[in-house]
Amino acid sequence: TTWATVGANQYHSAAIKNDGTLWAWGYNAKGQLGQGNTTNYSSPVQVGALTNWLEVACSTYATMATKTDGTLWTIGDNVYGQLGDGSTTNRNSPVQVGAFTTWSKVAGGGDLNGSEFVTAIKTDGTLWSWGRNNHGQLGVGDTTDVSSPVQVGALTTWSKISPVQK
Repeated sequence: TTWATVGANQYHSAAIKNDGTLWAWGYNAKGQLGQGNTTNYSSPVQVGALTNWLEVACSTYATMATKTDGTLWTIGDNVYGQLGDGSTTNRNSPVQVGAFTTWSKVAGGGDLNGSEFVTAIKTDGTLWSWGRNNHGQLGVGDTTDVSSPVQVGALTTWSKISPVQK
């Protein structure tokens, strides 16, 4: 079995195999491994049975992944709205971020205190962010936490993003 893409941080890792299945392992206190529980796993465990996962990223206590249909899904800690589902409820199973089918890239950021946020790019080249914003890390001109994706500026030329961990 070969791995197609991987996301990792100081607490947990997630990866997608060439067959499109999503796997996760490590610390799971916020349910970020997508197993419907908060049990830690020292070996990879499959997240659901789907075979259409494309890209995965990890922040401190959350996992984000895109599917081949362009949808974006998140799992884990949501105290600052970093799962992007419009709530602040933790999720231990994947939840879809809005109804968009145009997500192409995703990255998570955060620190050891769980101040998490997510940045993503759509296929039209626009940049979006949500979650903790206490230092203006969302790039939207204020310091208000956001629980649903908001567009960063008006540019349509974004092509790459990178995770940020402290």
